[in-house]
Amino acid sequence: MTCSSLGFIGLGAMGMPMAQNLLRKGFRVTVMRHRDPDAPVALAGLGAGIVDSPAEFGGLVEAVILMLPTSREVEEVVLGSGGFGSRGIAGVMSPGQIVLDMGTSDPASTRRLAAQLAVQGVAFLDAPVTGGVKGAEAGTLTIMVGGPSDAVERAQPVLRALGTVVIHAGESGAGHVVKLLNNLIALSTTALIAEALALADRSGVARSTVLEVLEHGSANSTTLRGVSARLREGRFDPGFKLALARKDLRLAEELAQALGVRLEVAAAARAMYDRACDAGKGDLDVAAIAATKAVGA
Repeated sequence: MTCSSLGFIGLGAMGMPMAQNLLRKGFRVTVMRHRDPDAPVALAGLGAGIVDSPAEFGGLVEAVILMLPTSREVEEVVLGSGGFGSRGIAGVMSPGQIVLDMGTSDPASTRRLAAQLAVQGVAFLDAPVTGGVKGAEAGTLTIMVGGPSDAVERAQPVLRALGTVVIHAGESGAGHVVKLLNNLIALSTTALIAEALALADRSGVARSTVLEVLEHGSANSTTLRGVSARLREGRFDPGFKLALARKDLRLAEELAQALGVRLEVAAAARAMYDRACDAGKGDLDVAAIAATKAVGA
């Protein structure tokens, strides 16, 4: 199969521009109404088809892309539950077809789904992305893929349409493991930035000065630049919600616990995200964790 006809579920901040890119690059895309029933309408002008349930993808597509926030929702649309009854993707897909989970999911759940679908000859690839909304809009994401080599090879045209760097990380679940490691580092860095700025506040040094120095010093990073831009603009509309960051850190901690690894820095970072979410900031961008002078007080 060529993977030229695609299903797409999850038209959020990342999913919408990804689906737009696929349509603009000539793929036939059918999208499903999910959380926001109006989101698919915005893609109809680009030629997208629209369905109302996972089961309607049967016979229409060669592969289905999932860009969903949690493993629970992935399991619902694949296996059927949460309002879909028994009408999940698994019930309508045929041997040779592919499901790509491009969100950040629990590697253990990923491996279970991959094993279940393999029985019917369907490949389940974990292919999470990094690069943010801007990368999704530009088609310059970095994609880490877990799953069998033959299915990864067949999915290359789709992956290359969405990202400029595609790395086969290993067997099923490896992509999601690597994504959790990436987020573990980025989110812990964001927490450190928040602490550094709180210390700057108490020391009487302007945040703008600190950020300018950091951006030209050894502490510079993609994470720092992203947080700095949002702080300067005072813009915390979600590119990556604090609530999802909290979820990713929890998944990383659960993975570490299962493997007998102690995560000390990540545990401290997660405590900061917990406080921010408990204070009602969960729907804001992760940079909001560094927006208040109360952080670290």
